[in-house]
Amino acid sequence: MVIKKSVITVFLFVLLSAAFTGAASAKNVLTPNGNDTVDMILKNGAVYTGTDKNQPAKTVAVRNGEIVYVGNNNSVMSLKGPDTKIVDLQGKMVLPGFIDSHNHAYLKAEELYWLNLTPYSTIEEYGQAMQDYVEQHPDIEQLRAVGWNETMVKEEADKQGVLPKELIDQYVEDLPVVAISNGHHDLWVNSKALEIAEVDKDTPDPQGGIIERTESGEPTGVLHEFSAQNLIINALPQPDFTLEEYKEAITAFQEMAAERGVTSVFVPVHYPTEPYLQALQELDDADKLTVQYDIGLWADETKGVEQVETFNEMRDTYDGDMFTIDSIKIFGDGDGTLVWEQDMLEETVAALDKEDFRVYVHAFGDGIDAALDAFAYAAEQNGTRDARHALTHIPYLSEDQLQRFQDLNITAVPQPGSRWGTDIMQSYIGMDIPVASSSDYPVSDFWPLVGVEGGMTRPDADEQASLEDMLQSYTINGAEALFIEDETGSIEVGKRADFVILEKNLFDVPADKISDTKTVMTISNGKIVYTNPAFD
Repeated sequence: MVIKKSVITVFLFVLLSAAFTGAASAKNVLTPNGNDTVDMILKNGAVYTGTDKNQPAKTVAVRNGEIVYVGNNNSVMSLKGPDTKIVDLQGKMVLPGFIDSHNHAYLKAEELYWLNLTPYSTIEEYGQAMQDYVEQHPDIEQLRAVGWNETMVKEEADKQGVLPKELIDQYVEDLPVVAISNGHHDLWVNSKALEIAEVDKDTPDPQGGIIERTESGEPTGVLHEFSAQNLIINALPQPDFTLEEYKEAITAFQEMAAERGVTSVFVPVHYPTEPYLQALQELDDADKLTVQYDIGLWADETKGVEQVETFNEMRDTYDGDMFTIDSIKIFGDGDGTLVWEQDMLEETVAALDKEDFRVYVHAFGDGIDAALDAFAYAAEQNGTRDARHALTHIPYLSEDQLQRFQDLNITAVPQPGSRWGTDIMQSYIGMDIPVASSSDYPVSDFWPLVGVEGGMTRPDADEQASLEDMLQSYTINGAEALFIEDETGSIEVGKRADFVILEKNLFDVPADKISDTKTVMTISNGKIVYTNPAFD
């Protein structure tokens, strides 16, 4: 990360002014509007500012959700008022609030409102759970589930000599049943779901999707990738969650984020969902969002440029203090196979770039070069700009691809702490490619320190990153990826008071023990949103 000289200059001026003068001088720095007190003071800590690794600090002061002092001067205590919250850190570590740059936060709704099949390991257990769910929800018109095991289902179907859809039919046949895998790329449905969607042997595979079939062409009940899944889902009585369900899911997600020290997320959606945007808007209007959200709308690979105007309308309609829509999510490849037609991909990326959208591409294999070609085409058509386009997943890159990342200024968004984690890390950093780390929740949980440890302990020793680089990938780099580096991502005067307090100074913790470190407190926008009861 390159730190702007002007930012360092301002920071040093404030720090040195406070450090070498008395209370009156500190008061002048801290009280530009004549207010004599601050709302919160964090003292006696190990403050990682995220601006300069040689810039230690022990004290931070906050007023109206904004950082007004960072340094070592105890005279800041003269600004303590009767309502000032004093947090004596007793040597604990303070960092900028973590930023998760790929988090499907909206899918918290699945956990709340769908049947979870993950705990079960046999068809009999799946079937009993489905029957129990129907009995417990007598008024439902559909049954949706998450977490089915494709290998187990297909082995059992072969063993019984039936199709995967017929395994569900044995337990629930009158309601459409739709189960999605934990990775969300594979759907398992019963015969009723296929019937209401009118998917049969004459239904062609949609672009980028696969309907599994018998030799005679009959659908088996297994569908792969989003375009095929949507044939079924869009025909359901309730294809999406309701406004109220999303509001509950957002609230529950924020509780999880607070426990993990996460204060900002990039949320790429994988289907069109206006109720989720409405829920964010209502909660933002009510001042109930405690996480900063950047939403990436889903681009349909079958619609191309024609959908860009709709994206503009969504961006204009939905906007708040704590959420924005300025990105578009493109699903580049599934199982390494390109989903988009290349010409359509390039024209769509160029059209989005022209409208100042950041384009965020999911890529495991063929999608990597396809996306890079599209970004290069957009630059040729529109000229270069500070676009901050990104690729996520990218499990490996050749030297040529790394060079193209650098030349095109593409942000890499890996998941260093998950089973889908990138095989490389230091290669990005060594070429000054921006790295914004992430989790891909709910495919993996989103404890940032698991990712920090993962990046530091890559199996290939040459790819192991430093603690400093990993922390930057979860803080200031994430902020830059989301265009919010002037608001958050580092602990500096004038920025939003987003902090996570850890029980130990990570620079004193062995790399393979980083993930064991506990969150003590999370502060978002100057408000304490989580306190670990073990440290309360």
